Amino acid sequence: MIPEASVSPWRIGDPSTPVVDITVPYANENRNRVLLSEWRRQGGERVPAPPMLLPRHSEGTYRARIWKQNLLDFFLEDQYSDALAGSTGGPGGHLEDRIVTSVTLSGEWRFTTQGQRSTAAAGMVCVRRNEDPWDFEIARGTRAVTLVLPASEIRFPANLRAVTAEQASPAAALLLAQLRLWAELADGLGAAAAGAARNATLELFRGLMNDQVIDDAEFAPALLRAAMGHIETRLLADPDLNPQGIAAALNVSVRTLYRAFGQGATSPVMGYVRERRLECARAELISTRLTVSEIAARWHFADSSHFVKAYKKRFTETPTAGR
Repeated sequence: MIPEASVSPWRIGDPSTPVVDITVPYANENRNRVLLSEWRRQGGERVPAPPMLLPRHSEGTYRARIWKQNLLDFFLEDQYSDALAGSTGGPGGHLEDRIVTSVTLSGEWRFTTQGQRSTAAAGMVCVRRNEDPWDFEIARGTRAVTLVLPASEIRFPANLRAVTAEQASPAAALLLAQLRLWAELADGLGAAAAGAARNATLELFRGLMNDQVIDDAEFAPALLRAAMGHIETRLLADPDLNPQGIAAALNVSVRTLYRAFGQGATSPVMGYVRERRLECARAELISTRLTVSEIAARWHFADSSHFVKAYKKRFTETPTAGR
């Protein structure tokens, strides 16, 4: 028994019943035919067998174990594999309408397609688009959790086929925690709760992608709109609104947030917050009987003198002039 292959740390599917559980001696002359035949028998349509080849060794055995769990239109696989090479192409193979994410727990996956290479080492997350098949190599003793979701749900950068991130990064850690919890609780969730878990996971996945590829022109505007929307809802409620809190709410780094405002806004993050508060304050000066001091306090200015100075700089008149 290989200890690494015996227990699923993610509790995906039935721990006692992997969908695929294969052992093939490396020295077997017919090892590839035996592997493919047994994989097809066990996995069937649920886990289709990709084109694959085993290396030739004089001793030892190849071991593969896969657990699978469907989560609405997503699915998860907990995969253990010894050294193997293959392709995601072929009949039933490469899920061309899906995004495939490998969360490598031990060992290493190496992927190649159309001149692009990507490595999913232990501690990394590798997100791949699959219009074209990938050639892959797996190191001995590799364990990974694979998430597969519809490609139509993710705006992938046009010039990239793979994106990698550290599992310990905030956006990735949050996504993986949500995904693992959903997998553990899925059997007990009703339809509404399962749908909410699915949508929350998708939003966190988008947050991870935005955090990694924000320099792409398709992603910066989306993040900027999301940040402005969040700011709008917190303008009055949160006197301590700041870039750190905004970035955390959107699952991106502060640096990424600053870049998004630098690319698509006329002012930096806190400059935008101040402008919106001044505009809201001006509307209340015109439409209410609140005093200047009351409005200054309401919109979180330090005092009325700071408010008057900022107001005059923004609108070239004093707050009382417009009344």
